[in-house]
Amino acid sequence: MRRLACALSALLVSAGTAVVVPPAFAAQAPVSSSSAAGPYVLEVESMALTNFTTETVDHTWNNTVVDHATYAKGVAGQTSSARSAFSGVAGTYDLITRYNGMTANGVTYRLTVNGTQVDSWGTSQRWGADYTDPKNIDTRTSSKVDLKPGDVIELTATSAGEVPRVDRITVQSWVGAPTSTLTINSPNTTLNDGFTWGKNRALGMTFYPGNPMMGHEPEWWRLQNPAHPTVQPGYWGAYTNRESYYNRDISHQSDGAHMLGLDAETFSMLKTFAGDADDAGQNGWPLWAHSPTGAMYYIDGTGFRELPSPFNVMAKAYKQYQWTGNAAWINDPTLSAYYDSTMGSFLTGHEVRWSDNNPANDQPVSKKQAGEYTATFFEFPNENLVSAGDSLGYQYQSMVAYSEILKAKGDTAGSATWADRAQRLRSYFEANWWDAANGRYYRGKDAAGTGYSSWGHEASFLMMLTGLGDHGPRTSNYLDFIAANDDNLNVEATSYLPEMYYQYNRSAEGWAWLKKLMTGRDSYPEISFLAVSSVTDGMMGIQPDAPHGKVATVSRLTSETPWVELDHVKVGGNDLKLKHTGTTASTLTNNSGGTVTWEAQFYGTPSTIKVNGVAQTPQTKTLYGQTVSYVSVPVAAGASVTADAGTVAADTTAPSAPTGLTASNVTAGSVDLKWTASTDNVGVSGYTVYRDGAQVGTATGTSFTATGLTAGTAYAFTVKAVDAAGNASGASNTATVTTGGGAGQGTDLSDLTWLSARSDFGTVRKDLSVDGHPLKLNGTTYAKGIGTHANGSITYALNGGYARFRSDVGVDDEVTANATVTFEVWGDGVKLYQSPSVLTPSSATQAIDVDVTGVRSLELRVTDAGDGINSDHADWAGAKLIANAPTAVSDLTWSSARSDFGTVRKDLSVDGHALKLNGTTYAKGIGTHANGSITYALNGGYSRFQSDAGVDDEVTANATVRFEVWGDGVRLYQSPSVLTPSSATQAIDVDVTGVRSLELRVTDAGDGINSDHADWAGAKLVR
Repeated sequence: MRRLACALSALLVSAGTAVVVPPAFAAQAPVSSSSAAGPYVLEVESMALTNFTTETVDHTWNNTVVDHATYAKGVAGQTSSARSAFSGVAGTYDLITRYNGMTANGVTYRLTVNGTQVDSWGTSQRWGADYTDPKNIDTRTSSKVDLKPGDVIELTATSAGEVPRVDRITVQSWVGAPTSTLTINSPNTTLNDGFTWGKNRALGMTFYPGNPMMGHEPEWWRLQNPAHPTVQPGYWGAYTNRESYYNRDISHQSDGAHMLGLDAETFSMLKTFAGDADDAGQNGWPLWAHSPTGAMYYIDGTGFRELPSPFNVMAKAYKQYQWTGNAAWINDPTLSAYYDSTMGSFLTGHEVRWSDNNPANDQPVSKKQAGEYTATFFEFPNENLVSAGDSLGYQYQSMVAYSEILKAKGDTAGSATWADRAQRLRSYFEANWWDAANGRYYRGKDAAGTGYSSWGHEASFLMMLTGLGDHGPRTSNYLDFIAANDDNLNVEATSYLPEMYYQYNRSAEGWAWLKKLMTGRDSYPEISFLAVSSVTDGMMGIQPDAPHGKVATVSRLTSETPWVELDHVKVGGNDLKLKHTGTTASTLTNNSGGTVTWEAQFYGTPSTIKVNGVAQTPQTKTLYGQTVSYVSVPVAAGASVTADAGTVAADTTAPSAPTGLTASNVTAGSVDLKWTASTDNVGVSGYTVYRDGAQVGTATGTSFTATGLTAGTAYAFTVKAVDAAGNASGASNTATVTTGGGAGQGTDLSDLTWLSARSDFGTVRKDLSVDGHPLKLNGTTYAKGIGTHANGSITYALNGGYARFRSDVGVDDEVTANATVTFEVWGDGVKLYQSPSVLTPSSATQAIDVDVTGVRSLELRVTDAGDGINSDHADWAGAKLIANAPTAVSDLTWSSARSDFGTVRKDLSVDGHALKLNGTTYAKGIGTHANGSITYALNGGYSRFQSDAGVDDEVTANATVRFEVWGDGVRLYQSPSVLTPSSATQAIDVDVTGVRSLELRVTDAGDGINSDHADWAGAKLVR
């Protein structure tokens, strides 16, 4: 039994915290739905043991005993078990097993109740020196187990070589994740499902008692830091394998957290970061990351000082005041001191100088100091920037927030001073950060004052999100620049894009990115929170002002979503329901709370806005440069108010033609298209894409991937813009491409667009190492490939279009020691390859050649080999995908074949001659006759059927035929007209994805079968 630091229950059982949470935030604590009592502690050494002995261990850290435990010790290579009858109150419980291990699957544990398995797991790789090292302590939570008195709990340990050591099983009342009343309703299933997924996943990320995600990583760290013994209210803000929260992540997640009722959690975490600033050596900086207990997180706690972060924490803390109206956000002593120091000594320490009497002498730009990590949230800029657009933007936001905080505290003079300084900062930016030569803003400057306006990830797009810019033509052009470069960002960076585009009423682009987040459902916690807030703040345009009992809204819906209703939106003490119908009508219902003043905003300048049917003359203002008309109306508790801007007059003006159409990522079967956005007097609703003059698809944003192409074929693409009234623009410029070759020819992986890419360090890079150098393995430099870092994952949609994946792999030459990595190739969730041994800087380069025939989703993983990620720079060097060869239909065996005349023939006409249409001879194909049918079993193995079709040249008169393609009993294609011997050859290209039975029919067009010799010429199937 533990005699010292017996605190596992404090980590996973207690929700206690040293942070004082204001009473108004205390309502969202999770409440158990069971009648269970406890917690009960089953010390395993006191259970009925089979093949277990006992062993007392002092766990030490820096030669100090931090934990004293008595383990039940099993036998290596054998099975041991421990049994005990439950004597507590009947109910639903979490069973938390605390054990010791350091080898992946060295021991397999099985937990049963009355002989029925409730959980099973293997030990994971740990990094302690031996079993006395607290780093090897792990826990497993078996959730929602029903128990009653007398039930027999049994833990079985089956050793694969490691000695099992089990400390105890804590039986605690099952609580589960907190819940939220927030709901969405719309006719758009993708929106509804994505929002609900984000809501539930975000709630599951909270540090609630018994969360099965917790307890694996930080026990040793908590034990060596007795000043932080218990879990504080909070939620995940880091990779899911890191039990921690980072200040950048939490700041960004906080809006979504409020919508879900997690105000206490957000207050606790942001206050914890604020409290760091006056600690010794912090110089006004919050720590980069904390553990759930509030202690500094051991990986990145102090190592990252990114200049936007202190300002971001402050601006988002003030936003929580706007959402909640709780004065603790501005008056709490820790937070208040943080605001003062950030605007005071922190700005001064970063070279900001104000000259209120002579503003021309201002130096308003904060600059990175020696020893600090970056001036931007983009962690790998190519230049040594000392100031960056995103840090300047967050500085501006924090200054505006400080002005409002001082006003709320009654300091009107101080408020006016900071409001004026904020405006001077914006003016300085406009005058000094515009690159006239390139027509865009600088995203950073170095110590010499040299500005850089090339694409810079967060340094570029966060300028716009934070409200810098002229909110006019410069801003519009810069948003176009972002749109042209935003497809090569990591998943965290992309989570900012929907809200940025929505903010500027570029709703089609906002929805396109939000839809990607919602359908991609990346495990990174930020994505789930932003799936919520990008709807509430972005799409629904909710602007809270709880301290003054106000809320403003503006609809940013697109044609894909005619209406949306959000219920149980909390603004201050009000519970609200908001419904937007299109962009011209909104209804606000005050479910409960006091009377709220609603500012119903609509883009444009309608002459009147009807409020519950009564016309009112609206006022106008600008919102991020866009004109909005609005009325302010009181909405009492229990009341609903509808504001209707009326039917817009018929729109007959077509959008401008798209410009700058370009093609990239050209493969054997697909190509990516991008273009510059069109403009319209009302608004562009989407784009129509044409291939060789025929429509092949639509897009809501300014990009499209054309698929189903034939290898080695030339295509011409154009794009037209359309508006909500159906007006179409002229065609864009033409982008001409030739697809890659057929079988055996490789497509460089770095020329494709990945679905997702992430690593535990740095940024996944195309054709460069993770540090930005040329890819190099054992002295060989590679022009193409992917540079990444453990633990990393890159996913591509292959859609069955390739036969093999080939690459050289190894540790990049830019590191010479410490690195240990393994490479894995996964297809459709199945591991296809794993490097046979751990690779180090001295390992020989390994060549990979993996069969990916039929694979729809390819994932490339790099792991840290279980010893941490230090220096794990990994290259997929020269990575290629080898295209499948199209399969000639005549090389397949048909299931059946018949015709009303002659014999169906492979590679010959029905009369036995070479296949020939309009003078062109075909080596492959099918010759048949009306009425005829040929059936093939595809079993879902192909994506397209392609063929030329017509009347064979062996007849010159009388023939009349139609060609039909059927898939699983459904007609997929019919020739648009009757074909005769004088008709042009028709090219058929039909999507057969998922088709199990393909039938090719030829009919006699209703006039009999005389001379109806028909050819499926060059017929082939493409995977």
